Amino acid sequence: MLKLVTGLPGAGKTSNELWDFLHNKDYEGRPKYATPIKGFIPTNHGVQPLDHIDQWRDLPEGSVILCDEVQRYCGTELGTNPPDWVKDLSIHRHSGKDLIFLTQAPGLLHPFARKLVQPHVNYHRPYNTKRIVRYSWESVQTDPASKAARNTGQSSFVKTNPKVFEMYTSTVLDTHSRRLPMKSIIILALAALVAVVCIGMAIRFTMRMMHKEEPVPDPVTQQAVTHASTSPIPDGLVTSTQGKPVWTAESVKPRISGQPYTAPVYDQLTTPTDFPRVAACMSSESRGTCDCYTQQATPVDVPMSACLVFVRHGSFDPWLSGRHQQGQQQAVNNKSTVPESSPAPQAVPRHQGQPFTVVAETAPVFLHTKDARTGRP
Repeated sequence: MLKLVTGLPGAGKTSNELWDFLHNKDYEGRPKYATPIKGFIPTNHGVQPLDHIDQWRDLPEGSVILCDEVQRYCGTELGTNPPDWVKDLSIHRHSGKDLIFLTQAPGLLHPFARKLVQPHVNYHRPYNTKRIVRYSWESVQTDPASKAARNTGQSSFVKTNPKVFEMYTSTVLDTHSRRLPMKSIIILALAALVAVVCIGMAIRFTMRMMHKEEPVPDPVTQQAVTHASTSPIPDGLVTSTQGKPVWTAESVKPRISGQPYTAPVYDQLTTPTDFPRVAACMSSESRGTCDCYTQQATPVDVPMSACLVFVRHGSFDPWLSGRHQQGQQQAVNNKSTVPESSPAPQAVPRHQGQPFTVVAETAPVFLHTKDARTGRP
């Protein structure tokens, strides 16, 4: 094996290859040799020093030879007719030896030796960051940093063991600064902006779901509910924790004498479903009377002046539409409950005129009624 390792200064080629050279199980138990590496003491790690790579033919069979900065020993300055030790690299496998050459670029190695490379490894540290990418190929690549070469090679991320820097001197002063390209900065900024927007939308959606607006209730229903919730408990009514009435002497005592349903115990059953309305008025000029009655024909205490106004002009009924709608709905409900075999009931024509009844004496202004006892108007 003649392994070529390339990479720019600081890419991590020496540190990673030196650690692999010392700990790779494929090299275990084999004689190891290394040319000078700054700060590295070979004998402290079971490695024999090698002054020049031209001595490789004299080493034992199966030796593993590490040559750092190989361009110093086998560079292009050797010319078109290299020495025999370079030519003999073509038969290095006959003696079972493995050679590892380290340099910055493939073009720095002599062309004769370059053609024998197998495999080729290149280390790359993008933008001088701590992340190191290792590319490998079966044969030498003229430009390992090109896009075409990287697409054909096998890549992997490498994490350098920090203990290797205790074995040799890597760099006295690192003058390279980490700098991301503007394109990467823009992409990262856009990604951060999108993340912030998405998080904001998610928070807003969550808050809206937590504080979802309740539907606006019908005004009449809301008024009834509000009135019911704010109405005080009737006097004398005692209820249990379940809201059921408690039978006591006070709860069964009518509030109005002679009307037992006014007792507090019946309050939950006697909620009014209608109210008295002035439905008819009747005046008599001869008797000097004017009387008004409710929709149930019960008398209503109405002042004389108001009664005469009702007789002369009538009265506006603000609840008429509501009663018509209720009546129509009741008719629909009754129709839906009739069996299919029964004939549909005929609709009774309804009088659409004024619901207020006026009965008055026959006079230039008022209609008159006759006195039943005397027969006189």
